Amino acid sequence: MKVSASDNVGTKPSQPVLLRRTPHCAIHHSSFSVGGVSFELSGDSGQHVYTGDEIRQFQVTCSAAVIAIEINWADTLPANRGKQVFDSGATWKLFRNEGESIFEFVTPRLGARPYRQMRVDQSLTHAEIFLNRSVLGNSGISPLEYPVCELLITNYLARYGLGVEVHGCGLVDRESGGHLFLGHSGAGKSTTARLWETFRDPEILSDDRIILRVHNGEVWMYGTPWHGEAAFASPGKARLNRIHLLRHGTRNSFRALPNGQAVAEIFARSFPPFHSPQGLQCTIEFLQLALSTIPCYEFQFVPDRSAVKAVLDFQRSQLQ
Repeated sequence: MKVSASDNVGTKPSQPVLLRRTPHCAIHHSSFSVGGVSFELSGDSGQHVYTGDEIRQFQVTCSAAVIAIEINWADTLPANRGKQVFDSGATWKLFRNEGESIFEFVTPRLGARPYRQMRVDQSLTHAEIFLNRSVLGNSGISPLEYPVCELLITNYLARYGLGVEVHGCGLVDRESGGHLFLGHSGAGKSTTARLWETFRDPEILSDDRIILRVHNGEVWMYGTPWHGEAAFASPGKARLNRIHLLRHGTRNSFRALPNGQAVAEIFARSFPPFHSPQGLQCTIEFLQLALSTIPCYEFQFVPDRSAVKAVLDFQRSQLQ
């Protein structure tokens, strides 16, 4: 990927440790944590800090958040004078204005006018969300309705080279520990989650999106609120010893992937900020670090009980 020198690629900003500034004197607050990153919502009413069902089980008691989010309802959204830099092709577009990132959200279900705007400072540690009352009315919508929180955390992790969100099923077996199975849509992530639920009853962190972090030389996976068709989501975490890339096969088999290929394969199954050259570079560097710590295997599998047994037997063989 070709980038200009002005992008500061490869130079990670120092990581903010605590909240840089206190939100305005709101009377309602709530906190949650996803992927080891703590958030604090503030607003003038309970509706302002309503996290919705998606985030509820990720709520925590938190005294010092990494990312602060101020919630405001307005009859009209603040004027957006930014330059468009990215179109997701879905519900949001990204604009930039004097170092500030402005995400605007539109859905055909609510008409052509933006129903939500999120303004994020340059450090990605403070966000203001404005909800358009004239469009939403008294809908009871959560300010964090997907993909707001996912955008915040994936951009933050990429900017500071702290982790990446991947397309995968992550689970924690009581006997064998953490297992991560990555795959594109249709690769068998939800099928894998159901097989393990049936035959091993593990804690399933997610059947669609998992966050990877590195702590003290170890790779950890975290559950997220954003699940797949099997609807598994948990705020748990687990240490990993290997990563599996799912492929349908006629028999269960494992093939070790060279480091370079593994980085490319996992990057293709991740959710980096494609609008940010620096974020993309930091994501690749993070994957290189993670895969220098643990191996990655292509796992061709048959969708029945034998796939679960094959993974457990393979793990035992690696420990001998």
